[in-house]
Amino acid sequence: MKNRNNLPRKRVLGASLILFIAVSGCMDRFVRVSVPMPLEEPLPFRQYSRIILGEFKEIVEPENYAPTVHIQDFFTRDVATLIQKPVELLPELTPESSRLGTFGPALLITGSLETKFNRRNVIDETRGRYGDTIRKFKDIQNWRMQLDVILTNTQTGEKVAEFSTARELRGVENTDIEFNYRKLYNQVTDRFVNRLTSEERRHDRFLLVE
Repeated sequence: MKNRNNLPRKRVLGASLILFIAVSGCMDRFVRVSVPMPLEEPLPFRQYSRIILGEFKEIVEPENYAPTVHIQDFFTRDVATLIQKPVELLPELTPESSRLGTFGPALLITGSLETKFNRRNVIDETRGRYGDTIRKFKDIQNWRMQLDVILTNTQTGEKVAEFSTARELRGVENTDIEFNYRKLYNQVTDRFVNRLTSEERRHDRFLLVE
C-alpha cells in the first residue's frame, strides 16, 4: 500500500520543479545589457589655468547657529585638490566688479550656500503592552540646504556655467544640529564634485528577446 503521507510532499516537489522550469524558460527570453547612463556636461574648470573664488555667501537661519565647516574651505582645499590647481580666495570679487577684466582669462566662482532649519515638538503615539495608547512629546527637526554656484569668465564677463542643488531632511529625530548640518553639507558638495568629472556610469538592464 502507498504511503499517503508522502503524496503532499511529492506534489510540492513537482510544483516547485515546474515553477523552476517555467522561470528558467522565461529568463532565456531576456538578455542583460550594460547601458551607459546620460552624463551631465562637466563644469569647465580644466579649461582655465587660473581659478578664483570670489564672493560666496553662507546664509544660515536661524542665525544663532555658526557652522564649523565652510564652503570656502571646500573650494580652496577639496576642489583645488581634485582639479590639481590652486583656487585663489578674493572674497570681495563679484561678476559685476569693475576690475574683473584685469585678471585675464580666469574662472571666477561665486554663489551661495543657504541653510534653513526649524525645531518642532510633536506628540508621538505608541501602543503599550496591554494595547493602551502611550503619548509622549519628542523633538524633531526639518532642514533644507541649497547650493548655487555661478562660474564666470573674468576676461569676457560672460557666465559660462552654473550649478544648483538642494537637499532636505524632514522630521529627523536626531537633534544634533552639527550632525544634521554636516550631513546635508556633504550631500550638496558631493553633487558638485560629481559635476567636475565626466566618468562614464553604466547600468544593467534586461531586454526581452522575441
